[in-house]
Amino acid sequence: MRSGRHAFLDIGSHSARLLVVEVGPHQCWRVVDEERAILRLGDALAREGRLIGEIERAQTVYRSLCQRARHLGVRESEAVGTAALRASRDGAAFAAQLARTAGVPLTILGGEEEAGLGFVGAVGTLPVSSGNLCDLGGASTEVSQFHGRALQVATSAPVGAVTLHQQFLRDDSPTAAQAAVALSYVRQVLQATVPRPEPGLPLVALGGSFRSIAKLHQTAERYPFASLHNYRMPPDAIELLWRRLGLLTLRERLKVPGLAAHRAELVPSALVIASAIVDHLRPSEIVISGAGLREGLLYRQLYGHDLPRVDDLLEQSCRNLLFQLAEVVDEDQSALTGDLLLALSPLLGQADALRIGRAAASLRGIGRRINFYDRHRHTFSIILGARLFGLSHREQVLLAAAAAYEGPRLMREALVPYLDILLRGDIVLAQRLGLAVAYAEGLARSAPGQRAAIAADITPALITLGIAGIAPPAQLPFGELDRLAGQFAKVFGRKLVTRYN
Repeated sequence: MRSGRHAFLDIGSHSARLLVVEVGPHQCWRVVDEERAILRLGDALAREGRLIGEIERAQTVYRSLCQRARHLGVRESEAVGTAALRASRDGAAFAAQLARTAGVPLTILGGEEEAGLGFVGAVGTLPVSSGNLCDLGGASTEVSQFHGRALQVATSAPVGAVTLHQQFLRDDSPTAAQAAVALSYVRQVLQATVPRPEPGLPLVALGGSFRSIAKLHQTAERYPFASLHNYRMPPDAIELLWRRLGLLTLRERLKVPGLAAHRAELVPSALVIASAIVDHLRPSEIVISGAGLREGLLYRQLYGHDLPRVDDLLEQSCRNLLFQLAEVVDEDQSALTGDLLLALSPLLGQADALRIGRAAASLRGIGRRINFYDRHRHTFSIILGARLFGLSHREQVLLAAAAAYEGPRLMREALVPYLDILLRGDIVLAQRLGLAVAYAEGLARSAPGQRAAIAADITPALITLGIAGIAPPAQLPFGELDRLAGQFAKVFGRKLVTRYN
């Protein structure tokens, strides 16, 4: 895929979406812009079986999104249409008219191709190896099964939140009887189109409807981490949410915390479909993806048919973040940090500690892009808000804390809002990772451009670091290395001694 700016447009049954990305070296990419317009083509499809009555509004939206991409300097655009265009009697003619309007071809995806692209976009950004995937759209629901990060089965069921709403749940306040009929209908459609998989696997869920459901659950649980991507819910959360708001009036739903106004009308039908999906697939948990079809289009161009390995997700997304902030990785500092973390690994305990620590080293200074003198606080905020793949929310909090380390007390204060998603011992782990990363940074700054090697001898009372390849740093009054060395006794429970050879 060529470097430069690229646009991906998705003309869906509920909304039209634009994603503009800039691709840089080493397959790095950053989001330049994203736009959404509510079209509700699924309404027209359910009412009339065709879309021509919506052509004027759709042309306005499509032209506007394409113009936006051109204004941003996009070199190449790829536009696709999904279930509403696929199922409509005049879908091909409708797509051709849109293409003529804006000069950008619009391809109508088949159901299996749509499912495959959703799989690539979602699983390509999540640390899951095997399971099922569901893309709950406006006029269709794609369900895929994957194993070893390879797609096994892709199916498309002709039922979505918009079309189910039009067929069964149009009243402002659906009744229990209407909901029961709708649920029975969805179950029949799934049984006819989606093979029953092995139960007990995770369900990766994507699409605006599932993200709305997840936001409702986060709000109800007072979940402290803002991201929906890789948010994990128990399967029974769907039934609990239905009991709480499935039969409310539209006016009542509009007042529910966490529910966007444009989703309030469709949330009962989305919950009915989600409930049927959970019954059919019997998953161990629901894993929400913030990426989907448009990211799938991007990843297909970046990687072809080979998804990034789980082990590569974090490193690649760290590079994406550095590219976004016009930063580069200090390779010498990263190598030194890796050596120090490895030497201290008996005191870190968890298997993923080295991976998180290395990522923290690569992102250690990004906050200076906002304010050098308050860089640690900004580093913490940037990493918490970043789209970093391959991490749980808990691990992302640990990474942010380690990269932003200033001292053990300040870190403990910063982590207080996230205690509900941290495990026992995580604050100590974050302090140890952060101190190691900060100390390695200090060593690298004391000998710029030089490569050092580190070994450690650890006893109950001492950590003795043997540092080879660089000269002992100059003894500066109140120097950073001395300040950090003094924190080892508190953070690691052992005094630090350094020997240069």
